[in-house]
Amino acid sequence: MSGTRLISLAVSLLLCASVCGRELPLGLYSSPKGVGVTLILDTPDGREMNLFTLRTDFYGVLGGRTRDVGAAFTYTHDYAFLRLEDVHYGLCLHAGAGGMIGYTHDFEKGVFGAYDRALEQNPGWTGALAGNIGLRVDFARRLTLDVGLTILPGIHVRSDSKTGVVLVSFYRVGIYHAFYPQINLMYRF
Repeated sequence: MSGTRLISLAVSLLLCASVCGRELPLGLYSSPKGVGVTLILDTPDGREMNLFTLRTDFYGVLGGRTRDVGAAFTYTHDYAFLRLEDVHYGLCLHAGAGGMIGYTHDFEKGVFGAYDRALEQNPGWTGALAGNIGLRVDFARRLTLDVGLTILPGIHVRSDSKTGVVLVSFYRVGIYHAFYPQINLMYRF
């Protein structure tokens, strides 16, 4: 899909949401895991939300162990457990489950033991379940801030860097980096 078609599709989605009278939070995703964009689609009753995140994968990049930036797409269907509303803001504690697919590196030992140690294994395809918990704050000025944590137990499929054999392993980064916070700063179109 060309860039022009992708932009026109995004604009059409935003216009459709505004014509239907529903707000559409769309904005920036930021975490030590990577950066990207997040879209939230709320259900009409406001008790559930669908979170779509397309982000880069920074494992090994920030530590200087590789130059290969990965990519990941995550979807979760979250339920609002606690909602508090005021004139100036609304708070929502939410949690849910979904999935993640991506092309990423997996955990390798030596991140704290050697400064010049490059990642030895190739990046590969990742498929994982996603468990999400977060706190969403909707401000009166159409800004939304969502802070959360996501755990990603799954599998990692890659080729061995020495023999070329396809290897399937447990995706350890999804568990080890579950405590990395993620911040979404969005505008409600």
